[in-house]
Amino acid sequence: MPSDTSTESSPLFGARMAGALWLMVILASIAAVIGEASLDLHGDPGTLAANVLASGSKIRLIFVVLFFGKICYVGVTVLLYELLKPVNKSVALFGAFCGLAGLLSGTAGSINLLTALSLFEEARRATEPVASHLRGVVAILLGANGFNLEDVFFGCQIFSVGYLIVRSYLVPRAIGVLLVLGGLSFLITSFTTLVSPVLGARLAPLILPIVALGEGSLALWLLVRGVNVEQWRSTTFPASRRSQ
Repeated sequence: MPSDTSTESSPLFGARMAGALWLMVILASIAAVIGEASLDLHGDPGTLAANVLASGSKIRLIFVVLFFGKICYVGVTVLLYELLKPVNKSVALFGAFCGLAGLLSGTAGSINLLTALSLFEEARRATEPVASHLRGVVAILLGANGFNLEDVFFGCQIFSVGYLIVRSYLVPRAIGVLLVLGGLSFLITSFTTLVSPVLGARLAPLILPIVALGEGSLALWLLVRGVNVEQWRSTTFPASRRSQ
């Protein structure tokens, strides 16, 4: 007996929620980058301590904004998995795990400033030998500039999402191509930074805009247009099943 496809769930709500949450993630990331750029994290340990302590409220606000963005990205990851698993469940699951792994590693990295602030506040109350040691430890912590594991995971996730979009017709395939290129850009800059931090820093501003263009395009399309409902249903509920 044929089933009534009109009663089958529509992916539009999930798609638009994913788009809205992804835009929040992008805005939160931009705000955090601008906030971190306004911080002066250079100089000797004493000057660095003074600058960090003077920016205590800003540092805590940056952490809150980043944490909010990461919560939104959990929703994006789950919703994208639900939307794309009919195309290829294994690839969609791989992308979701990479997204969650990136969030975990990114959260560990984003607490550096908050940890530095706490240690500097503790150094103000400590005796001078201990205070000098704490300031030196924090200077090393903030000066670390190495391999960014978070970007590797996100690069793999974005690449897999782009691949699934290219394979399907749920959204324009051009957006999928942009995401594939954006994922590759993340991976290229991450591994280049591992080999040569200076070269990685110079390369990032040239190719990372591709990531922003791909993510922004998909977020806006999902929010405004959603996905091709008929194509999604035909993938999720094959004709052989609907005709039973």
